[in-house]
Amino acid sequence: MGWIAACVLVALMLPIMGMLYLDVLEAKHEVKTQVEKLEKLRREVERKQRDKDRSDTSDNPVFDRVRRPIQVSMPRPQKLGKR
Repeated sequence: MGWIAACVLVALMLPIMGMLYLDVLEAKHEVKTQVEKLEKLRREVERKQRDKDRSDTSDNPVFDRVRRPIQVSMPRPQKLGKR
């Protein structure tokens, strides 16, 4: 009697587990599609922002110049061993 109950239980549970598995796979596919769309939109917004930043120019030519580091020559210290 126990074997029959176990077989009936397995026979009923397999289709239910199969349906749950298919639902999980479908949800996973939908999430992947939505994430890809979101990434595409994010890249598009970033590209538009970069293009906007490149096209913006300021009216003050001083701030448009490339800054170069100032080079200050320092005298070399004497050797430490001699006094």
